[in-house]
Parts: sequence; structure tokens; C-alpha cells
Amino acid sequence: MKLRKGTRRLPAICISILLIAAITLSFTATALAAGNGTAKTSADTVSAVDLSDATSFVFTDTGVRAEEGAYSSYEISGTALTIKGSGTYVVSGSCSDGSIVIKKNVTDVTLVLNGLTLSASATAPVTCNKGSEVTIYAAAGTVNNLADDSYNNDDLYTDETLYPDIENAVIKCKDGSNVTICGSGTINITANGKNGIKGGSDLYEEDADGNPTSTLLSSASLTIQDVTLNITANVNDGLKADKELSILSGSVTVSAADDGIKCDYVLNIGAEGTDGPTILIRSSTEGIEAATLNVYSGSVTVHATDDGINAANSDLTGYSFSYNQYGGTVVVDVTAGDGVDSNGTIRLAGGTLEVYTPSQGDGDPLDSERGTSFEGATVLAVGHLGMAQGYSASTPYVSFGSAAGGMGGFGGMGGSQNALVRAGNSIEITDESGNVLYSAVAVRDASYILFASPDLSSGTSYSLISGGQTAASAAAGTASAGGMGAGGFMGGHGQAGGQGGKAGMTGELPSGGFPGQGSGTVPEGQQPPEMPADGTLPEAPQDGSGFRPAFGKDGFGAAPGESQASNGSGNSAETAGESLSADDAGGDENSAGTGQETGWFQSVLQAIASFFRSIFRRN
Repeated sequence: MKLRKGTRRLPAICISILLIAAITLSFTATALAAGNGTAKTSADTVSAVDLSDATSFVFTDTGVRAEEGAYSSYEISGTALTIKGSGTYVVSGSCSDGSIVIKKNVTDVTLVLNGLTLSASATAPVTCNKGSEVTIYAAAGTVNNLADDSYNNDDLYTDETLYPDIENAVIKCKDGSNVTICGSGTINITANGKNGIKGGSDLYEEDADGNPTSTLLSSASLTIQDVTLNITANVNDGLKADKELSILSGSVTVSAADDGIKCDYVLNIGAEGTDGPTILIRSSTEGIEAATLNVYSGSVTVHATDDGINAANSDLTGYSFSYNQYGGTVVVDVTAGDGVDSNGTIRLAGGTLEVYTPSQGDGDPLDSERGTSFEGATVLAVGHLGMAQGYSASTPYVSFGSAAGGMGGFGGMGGSQNALVRAGNSIEITDESGNVLYSAVAVRDASYILFASPDLSSGTSYSLISGGQTAASAAAGTASAGGMGAGGFMGGHGQAGGQGGKAGMTGELPSGGFPGQGSGTVPEGQQPPEMPADGTLPEAPQDGSGFRPAFGKDGFGAAPGESQASNGSGNSAETAGESLSADDAGGDENSAGTGQETGWFQSVLQAIASFFRSIFRRN
């Protein structure tokens, strides 16, 4: 049955009204906030440990033999070693069921692993108790192997009488502990119970009934530095921390049944001005997850079956989740889900990010609830675009291909499932003179490619070369909330792009809620407030330190601007409107609820108008 023209238009109008209402309510509820993590500025190499006065222990299957040194505050019970006082302790030998425990509140402990093979049953081979301060040092030229068994999991073995010492990790760092794992040797960890390494939460004073008060005793931290660390977690997470995790240098390789690396609050990778670590997530469900994830330097490769990088924590409310990259090289490959997924913002201010996601499904290369900003990083995002993204840019980007039946920006609906690139093909981004700006090899078929770089120029056309053939061309630009349409297909891939072809690519629109920081610049920041004993979130500071800023601050859009609809052929239409200064827009970037709120609202209204025009023109 053929519907009349007016009847065909009604479903599209109804869907559009519902979609726009949801978007408007979302924007009205909260403004986009740029994430600022703690700026790590140094990663000093751990110096060699002085062993001249150390006390040494040799593990066997029948006991622990002590070789006395200057430190005698310890206790041995069978194959269990307990460290009760400060000092340097060297452990070696081999034991199929033994353990090392650092007592509560014992500080200034250096535990040197000197060719140790230690397994534990229904507990952790190494436990750093509450409030302890421990350096676990892998001696140069040594390989150390730590493992637990399946009984080290209190989700499965809940009887505390039968299993009183379960720690749920091979190396367990309890609340308020500050633990550094370092050295120039190797530590191999095999987790058969639950997690590979587990860091704790902050430690608070307890009242007479044993309940935590609001008095902080010790902040928790877990630091990885210099060491070669190989983790196999057969049940749960590879490397996990409840409060703060910093991986500053060294080599970390993880294979995990669940998350590869996870931190409930702040995860820092690398440090400004350093080479940073080499991190490889060989296999995982989600690769790397943290509420605030900062990448300053290093080389990070993630393989995951779900989200590759995730800025999230389902236990937190009112938190400004963020993925922030200021340097380093990050490569993400996922077989399902999103490449980089943030429940808040994605800020790409330096370094290189290369993302591969499937050519179909509901996963996007870059997926953020409050916007993605390009501020100087080089970004190649390859996969499939399910919905229009909230891109914002102080440096230009260009996109090729289209959503598989989804939105091509507010320029209009449309799309194609044709592949722009095929698995194994070379990918090159070239300028108008044929110069190659970036090259890679496609991990799998993809219908959408985005490239961002400070080397791009707004309004200039760039080409996607796939397998030596020109697949698409599009003009670079910057855009505010709502994303941009993509360049149409070319060559052997046929024409596509639909109504969303390349709307709004030729001119520079305001950069939205992300003030430009320049390439690789690390913004000022601070640690998030300490967590209260009752687990509730502290009052949010208004300083942009990673928690939610005041409503109206750093919101979408600073000035009006309208993208005209594409003609459907992949050619760009002209962009109306021009950038306004912060003063013209109604105030500076810290003005809450004034000019910026007006700016984003105008942008939404203009996008709505453009969206409706495209529908009526098609019908």
C-alpha cells in the first residue's frame, strides 16, 4: 500500500519530536563538563635497594628459613611469614602453599622478591594490611611467580570458619595501604580465585562499635613503576584499585576474564615528560575502566570483547566521569561495544588515539554522554557510527562514511551499510596534494572513519585511501554539539552519505563546552576529595577537579551557528553563523547559567530547525 505524501511524513515527525524532547531534557538537566585529572609530572626511576642489612627468607614446601639481618620484627608459622615491623626483607625459594603478610599500620617496609615462586590456598600469597606502606621490589634479573587457587574467592566460599583468610587477590592491598610495585625484575601473577592485584579504599577511624567515622587515617594508593608485570586473571579483573591507581612506567601485560585494568576513582597512566609505561591488555571483557582516566604518556594497547576504554563507575552518582588523553599512544580494538566509552566526557588534548570497533551493532568508536572534544590529539576512529556524537573541536577533524541507518549529524537522516574499508586493507588519510598525513591497517571492515589532527585545516578537503583506492573525500572543520555528517562514499563503494553527507564542515563553529588547551597541555587539577566513611559522595568542588562542576559551566555551545543541510551527494553545504568571543556570548567560561546556557540552547533550536527542514525536503 502506498501512503500519501502527508501520511508518510507523520511517523518521521513523531519520532523526531520524541528524540528531540529527550535530547533537550538531557541538555537542560546538566551542562557538559570538561574532565581534568590529576597532573602527574614525574616518574622517577626506583633506585636499587640497599640489601646490606636486609633480613632474608627462603621458602620451601615445609617451612621458611630465616637468615638474620638488621631487622628481626617478623614471625614464622609453618610456611606463613608475617612482617611486623619496618625494614628490608628479601624473599626467595619455592613453596606450593605459603603466604607473606605485612601487619596493619606497619610502614617503611621493602619486600624484595629475589626469585620467589609462591602459591597460596584460600588466601593471597602477599597481603599488605590496612594502613601499611610497602614497596614490593622485583630484584634485577629475577623472575618471580605468584599464584592463588580457586578457593581465594569469598563470592563462592562464604563460610568464614572454613575459609577465614580469603583475600580475593594474589597481591592484596587493603584499605589505607600505600603500595608500590617496582624493580627491574619480572613478576608473573596467576589469579585462579578472583583478581590479580587489588588495591584498597581510604582508611577511616573506627568508633567503639567498629564502625568507620569521618576521620581519615590514611589515603590509599597503588603504584606500578619500572617493573615487568604479567597478570593472568582467570576469573575476574587483572589489576584493580578502589581509590587511586598510577601506572607510571615499566611493562604491564594483562589477560583477564573480566576487566583488564580497573579503578573505581582515578587511574593515571604515565607522567608528563616521560616515556611512560607499555601496557598490553591481551584479552578482557572491558579493557580499562576508571571514573577518571588520565593518559599522560606511554604505549597502551587494548583488546576487549566489550568496551575497550570505559570512564564509568555504576556505584557513583553526581560524578563527572572523563577520559582525558594528554600524550602517549593508545590503540583500542574491540569485537563488540564501544571503543572509548565515557559516561561523561572524552577529552583528546594530545598524543595519538587509534580505535577499531565492529562495522555493525550498537558500538561506536567514540561514545560519550557529554561530548567528545578534539584539542590537539591525533585520532583515527574506525568502525560504525550508530548515532550522531556530540563532537567539539578546537582543532579540526574530518569524517568519512555514514551511520548504518542512523543519524548523519543534524544535517539530516540517512546512511549506508557499505564498507569504506575492508579488514587487512591499508588506511591512509591524504591532503589535496596526495601527502599522507596518517596511515594504518584496518583490523576489520568499517563503514565510518573519523580523523582528527592539529595538522588539518578547516575547510580543506581530505581523502580516505583504502587499499590504494580513493574511498571518500570530505572537508575538515570544527563543530559544536550534535556532531557532523560524514563524507559520501566514492569509487568502487558507490555513492552514499544520504542527507547527512558533510553538513557544516566548511566553516568553523564555536568549540562548545571544551576550552582549547593546546596539544599535549596538561591542565591544572587536584585529587578528588576523600571518600567519607558512609560511602556517600562528598560535596562537589567547583574547581573542575574531576567532580561535577556547577550547572551552566563549560556547557555545549558558546554562540549560535547553523549548518545547512547537505544535498545528499557527499558535497558540503555552506555553514552560516560565526564564532563569538566569550564576552559576546554572555560571559567568561566560568559563568554559570548565563551566556553559555543561552548558547547551547540556541544551538539545539537551530539544529532542530535544520533537522525538520531536512525531513520536509525529503518528503
